[in-house]
Amino acid sequence: MMTFGYRIRFYLLAVLLLVGISVILFRLFVVQIDRYEEYAAKVPGTSEVKVRIPGVRGLIRDRKGKVLVENVARYEMQFNLKEVLDNFNLLLKEENSEIRKLNKTRSDKIALKELPVTFFEYVDGSGIKRKRKENDMVTIVSESVLPYLARLGLYKEFHSGDLQRHWRTHGGLVAYTYRDDLTFEEYALAAEHSLDIPGVSVMARPMRKYIYGALASHILGFVRQPDIKKVPAEERRQWNYYVPDDFGGDGIEETMNSSLRGRPGQRVMLRDEKGRIVDSKDKFGKVLGEISYDEPKPGSDVWLTIDVRYQYIVENALRKVGRGAAVVVSPRTYQRGNDGDQDTVYAGDILAMASVPSYDPNKFIPSISEENWNAYLKNDNDPLINRALKDHAPGSTFKIPVALAGVLNGMENKFYECAGGARYGPKVFMKCWALSKGYKHGSISARGAIKTSCNGFFYRYGNASGIDNILRVASSMGLGKRSGIPLNNEDSGFIPNPNWKRSQGLGKWGDADTALVSIGQGATEATPLQMAMVASTTANGGEYYQPRLIHKTVDFSGEKLSPPKLMNSLTEIGIPKEKIEIFKSGMWDVVNEIKGTAKRARSEVVELSGKTGTAQTGRKRPEGGNETNAWFISFAPYDKPKLAVCVMVENAKSGGGVCAPIAKRIIDEITLLEDYNKDQALSAVEESKGNFDFVELVSFDDDPTDGIVSDSDGDDGTSVAATPAPDPNNSSRKLLLMPTVKKAPDTRGSVKSKTVKKRIGILERRRRGR
Repeated sequence: MMTFGYRIRFYLLAVLLLVGISVILFRLFVVQIDRYEEYAAKVPGTSEVKVRIPGVRGLIRDRKGKVLVENVARYEMQFNLKEVLDNFNLLLKEENSEIRKLNKTRSDKIALKELPVTFFEYVDGSGIKRKRKENDMVTIVSESVLPYLARLGLYKEFHSGDLQRHWRTHGGLVAYTYRDDLTFEEYALAAEHSLDIPGVSVMARPMRKYIYGALASHILGFVRQPDIKKVPAEERRQWNYYVPDDFGGDGIEETMNSSLRGRPGQRVMLRDEKGRIVDSKDKFGKVLGEISYDEPKPGSDVWLTIDVRYQYIVENALRKVGRGAAVVVSPRTYQRGNDGDQDTVYAGDILAMASVPSYDPNKFIPSISEENWNAYLKNDNDPLINRALKDHAPGSTFKIPVALAGVLNGMENKFYECAGGARYGPKVFMKCWALSKGYKHGSISARGAIKTSCNGFFYRYGNASGIDNILRVASSMGLGKRSGIPLNNEDSGFIPNPNWKRSQGLGKWGDADTALVSIGQGATEATPLQMAMVASTTANGGEYYQPRLIHKTVDFSGEKLSPPKLMNSLTEIGIPKEKIEIFKSGMWDVVNEIKGTAKRARSEVVELSGKTGTAQTGRKRPEGGNETNAWFISFAPYDKPKLAVCVMVENAKSGGGVCAPIAKRIIDEITLLEDYNKDQALSAVEESKGNFDFVELVSFDDDPTDGIVSDSDGDDGTSVAATPAPDPNNSSRKLLLMPTVKKAPDTRGSVKSKTVKKRIGILERRRRGR
């Protein structure tokens, strides 16, 4: 029989159990039902991770839609260094726990492991050098990550300084790209094993491919890896992991970056209790840890005005020389092609633009090696410079704007005597190039002086026209200012003037100064693009259109056309078309008359016109004599012209012997392509290395004009002593390219085989002990 006291104790125990069970049930209700979402979010190791997915860059196409730049898959391995550090701390804690247990039974105590640290120097705001302590991520990665990769055959040496700087700059926000060169097999291997290492992931992302190699490299440019410092902090804070976009490093890739850049997407992933992102897949291929996925959107496709077939023709013709440039533009708007494939070519369209030497933009993707980058920088031929946009003294090609300026003073039909040159004061005699050949041009008109490139005429003609009229016409034809095309590092060119001379402390402007400008020498400078537009403006009767390189942009919402724009008309400043015809005829004489300076440009395919030029550079040739640059501007056909071309070659003897055959080749090949349906095969082009060889003559094996004998190919640039320009506008000559350079592995970025085996053993024992 149960005693009273025993019953009391039994009842109290029952009450306590009921109360305890009630409390537990109530807490279960609160945790699992009433406040489930709140507590679920607090469960250690389970959290959502927002990952930014970069947008896909749009394609770059030629004017007919031919793809020039595309996206291909690139396989990367990345380290999120914050996760790697957290995992290392966890391992360190476990190892020190084991050490403490061992030390309880040992007389010789084992020292506890410490988190590796390092120091780096920096300069504070007052300019004082100081040292700061930070986590030694190189050691941490080498001990906790690289051994596993080595076991899988995925390890590769790296530059330790880059990794440490990345940690210092970006922390865990931006993943460190350990490898950007995984093969598909390596990518599949890594994905299959899931690597089981916190902080390590593999991903496929778009990579730029320049389909035709070095073709049009100075137009297209390249992309570089992102600079997170340029991303606003507010934008970065939207994601746990910020995977930034590549951005343009030069060319159209740079200037049209905002159009090409796609809209980013977002992936929300589950992170497990060990700090790892769950990215395994079920048998249907679904990512188990993916909570949501917002697909990134592609950027706009950019359609250029260039025709890739023309570009191919121009670059192959230009490779006859070591250093130079060529530009092809359209003087007027016209339709080309057949009924099923028509294309409107607009006035001012840049149909091709090439520069030699060149470079291969594929070498910059995803990053350029130190070896290749240094090779480019040390190449004295400057392959990264776009010579089509760099200014030089244009020589006698500048006589076309000067000739047109004379119309403003009624000089177009006036004759002047070429007495072998012109004297300015007792000490200055400027000679005509013909005097060096032993003769004089005699009494000659503007048309005749263009044909023979007579300096003696243009000294006097320029003085009679006046520097103000020359400046007015030159400006109306686009000289002395940047064209406005979307390419950086374009020079503006320069036309000397009285105000400039005075500001430089060079004295008062005189007739000799105007005479020097009239033959395109001294401080006079222009770019090949500008001189192509001079040819275009003359060919079409005096209309200067803004050069156009972007045809249109196309995205999911439609297309946006960049319309042609008439900037100036010579008729509006007092130069009627019938007067322009006089000088246009003179350009026809240059090629087609016996005494013309560009007889080697005479074509059996199309009626071609042009103007030669040669100008001193102020530099000496290694083999002796002054270095000269040669020019030839041209257009074709004479009536209803479709092409205007400028060719400039550095260190060449004459425009008639060097540049004219190249321009003829370009115009003939394009004409055969369009008017005679000749096919043009395309293939990837290797970069042109360039050289400093003196170019005396250019010929093509199948060119019948190679047999033409001439006593002169025009002005050889020795009429006047070289007068180097003070170069007031050429700050852009400094190369401002900033590619992503991949540094060669250093000593700390290499894990020795013994270290790998040792660390694998330690890590495996830790894993089994968990």
